[in-house]
Amino acid sequence: MVIQLIYFGLMFWFGLYLINRDIRNARLLLTGLGVLVCSLGYGAAVLLSYSAAAQPNMVLVLSKVRDIGGYLPLVLWQGAVLSMFAVQAHQRSLVWPLWKYGLTSLVLGSGIWLTVVNNPERYHISYTVVLCVLLILLLLFSIWGAVSDGTKRPIVFYGFNYVPLLIFICMTAATLFYLDGGWNQGMLVANGAGMLLFGGYILIKEIREQGETWLPDLFRSFDYSIFFTLIFSGQVALVIWLGTETGFNATTLSLLMVSMMISIAFQVLVYPIRAMLDNFALMTFPKLRSERSKLRLVESVQVRINEESKPDEMDDEELYRLIRRALSNLGNLERLAASPLTQLKLMDERLRMRGAADGVLERANELKSLLIHSIMQMKPNQDEPFGTTDEWKFYNALFFPYVIGIKPYSVRYSDDQLDQPSKDALEWFRTYVPERTCYNWQNAGSRLIATSLKEKNILSRAQ
Repeated sequence: MVIQLIYFGLMFWFGLYLINRDIRNARLLLTGLGVLVCSLGYGAAVLLSYSAAAQPNMVLVLSKVRDIGGYLPLVLWQGAVLSMFAVQAHQRSLVWPLWKYGLTSLVLGSGIWLTVVNNPERYHISYTVVLCVLLILLLLFSIWGAVSDGTKRPIVFYGFNYVPLLIFICMTAATLFYLDGGWNQGMLVANGAGMLLFGGYILIKEIREQGETWLPDLFRSFDYSIFFTLIFSGQVALVIWLGTETGFNATTLSLLMVSMMISIAFQVLVYPIRAMLDNFALMTFPKLRSERSKLRLVESVQVRINEESKPDEMDDEELYRLIRRALSNLGNLERLAASPLTQLKLMDERLRMRGAADGVLERANELKSLLIHSIMQMKPNQDEPFGTTDEWKFYNALFFPYVIGIKPYSVRYSDDQLDQPSKDALEWFRTYVPERTCYNWQNAGSRLIATSLKEKNILSRAQ
């Protein structure tokens, strides 16, 4: 049982960590959700082995969690794989939108139906139908995603991303023929191992593309999680072991698992929790609240900064990629602070000329100021607030979405707080500029900024 609890806690921690590392990253979010759901399914399977004498309703609830935790991670895994092919808008095929809106809606509807069915026989029939349909769709989407990928990739790439997924799809399908709990639990163990390996691959790939370091923050979170879990959940386990005659049963084991989840979640989400508590406790002290926020930001960013990166030696393509990412995070000071662009020699020169201290926040603010200044230099006429001629397209595509923050392609976005030029720009985007065109303009504008920034950095190093 100890090994089972360790495995359950490991999956639960890693799933939460992936989500919390960058919740706006679709691949980390989907992979993290997959690992998290798999951990809950495995936990339910462990509890089932202790629930033989429990009430039938309890057994049915745990069986539902176990079954949904068996196939849902595969859907999320596939979404993470397909989203990698949808990063480039001009290569986007119908497979990603269909998965995003079609398959997920089907999974959500079927999950709700399986949750509300209370008759065991009806549930078994429903689960069989849902699993067969979803596994067939997963196979079709996997084949479609591999065939429709517009980029030439090595066979190893497809093998690493698709072959394990196909193997686990077949293993999950085998649960229809082997109804014993041992096979289901073994399948969940294997799925969990696959999700952990895939999650590690996605984490390293995405964090390296962002120019950050991944190992220190991962080790910090892992060490803290072990410490918190041993301190708090260890006491619960000790009380149950010494204070009950029967030892662990379904109820006491559930209590221990919930204690582990709370301990792990508190550690992984410690910065958001501290921010919420500080905002409540210091609501009448705005200056102190602001200082606390800065300290939390510096503390969280320092373990993510890649001190071995050499942005001054980057080629044009890598510099463009980092600038493109920094522009998309222009309103997020934490993401900017972790960017390798803050370590450019140009930043040293700008800080020296301004007489500012050399710190994480100062470099992030300087990078933000530099990017906004570079965008403003693209403005054809400084006296006009907005224009629609061809010479305005790069400025419009960068300034209004990133500096002003408008979201022209979101149906839920409201223009109530915008000034008149921004409202005109929003209407222009929605009426005359397709989303793919805007994306291409942003890419072209980012390359111009990358060229300009590289020239400025060379001049700064020469001085």
